[in-house]
Amino acid sequence: MMDATLGAPAARQRLDPALVLLWGLGGTAAVAVLAVASALGSAIYGIPVVLSLLFALGQAAAIPLAIVFPRTAMGLSVVTLVAFAVASASDGQSPWPVAVTSMVAQSCVILIATVRSDWRTGLIGWAAGVAGGVIVGLSTLGSPDAGGTALADLIVFASITAAVLLAALLVSQWQAVRQQLQREQQTSASELARREIAEERTRIARELHDVVAHGMSAIQVQASSARYRIPSLSDEAADEFDDLAATARNAMGEMRRLLGVLRSEDTVIETAPQPGLPDVPGLVERAVRAGAVVRLENRIPPSDSAAVDSALSLTVYRIVQESLSNVARHSTGAETLVMIAEADGSIDVEVRNEAAAGRPASAPAPDMGGHGIRGMRERAALLGGTLEAGRTDDGGFVVRASFPLKKKGSA
Repeated sequence: MMDATLGAPAARQRLDPALVLLWGLGGTAAVAVLAVASALGSAIYGIPVVLSLLFALGQAAAIPLAIVFPRTAMGLSVVTLVAFAVASASDGQSPWPVAVTSMVAQSCVILIATVRSDWRTGLIGWAAGVAGGVIVGLSTLGSPDAGGTALADLIVFASITAAVLLAALLVSQWQAVRQQLQREQQTSASELARREIAEERTRIARELHDVVAHGMSAIQVQASSARYRIPSLSDEAADEFDDLAATARNAMGEMRRLLGVLRSEDTVIETAPQPGLPDVPGLVERAVRAGAVVRLENRIPPSDSAAVDSALSLTVYRIVQESLSNVARHSTGAETLVMIAEADGSIDVEVRNEAAAGRPASAPAPDMGGHGIRGMRERAALLGGTLEAGRTDDGGFVVRASFPLKKKGSA
């Protein structure tokens, strides 16, 4: 039997690279701010060591906190910025209301909080930080020289944080546009998949109509001509045959009306006989003439192939046809084996291709794009069969289907 092992690697959850990068940069900035701010606060601005360490810790903690709680982090950053400015100005030694480390910390929090939340969070944090720095600067002005230095410091602080806020708004807008584009692409892909499913089911319905209509036409013709072909037929039996013929005609009319509903306006009406299991050798031969390397192992005798139910025979043909088309598209030149066998009251079909020489195997996606494997699964399920498809250990691809065997004329 066909016992190939399908390569089915489990799906792995992946972290967002952008978020990992943000945590890395945020953590690095927090460590740098903590180390520098705590040292400068006590050594240059004359802040007590405990307070300097506390303020630096608050500024540093606000940076990674902005990734998960943007608004809380923004409030913490503004409070520690103003507190650091008040503590450094009360000494009277520093003419700068806003220290360099406070500018860096506030800029980082504005950038992260705006990107992770919205523009309001960044704008309010920027305005609150600038307002706090201005109030502290105006309330602690001393000499005119100190006033000019404080004003320059406040202008630099407001300008730098405003530029960071603008950059954050641009990044946030770019992210929103990108997310909207992804949603539109997902919606389009879903609509395309639904349309392809509907088209494939319509195609199956048309083919089944052709298969079933042929048998019902034969029933109708035989039932209608029974009273003329069998002279000894009683009137009661002839009436039964007439009723049977009428039922067959009504059923065929209902099938045609249903098919008319399913058929799209641009569909070309197919009048040629539907292919089946006996036509598989010709299908393989055409593929070989087109340059494919295909070997057929049909273990069902021709007489038995002709006796297989028409719908089942058509489904086997279509599965082999679609599988060979996938090989031609995704593994051009790969050696392919088509095997059809009958065992234990079922028909087994397997189409296996090796990895294409000089290129990696590129198997069709099972649930996206084209009719492909989705259509084959629809056909298999319709007849109570199963279909599996996936990569093999040697880098190739295999399609395997199994159907309950049904002969023509059987119930």
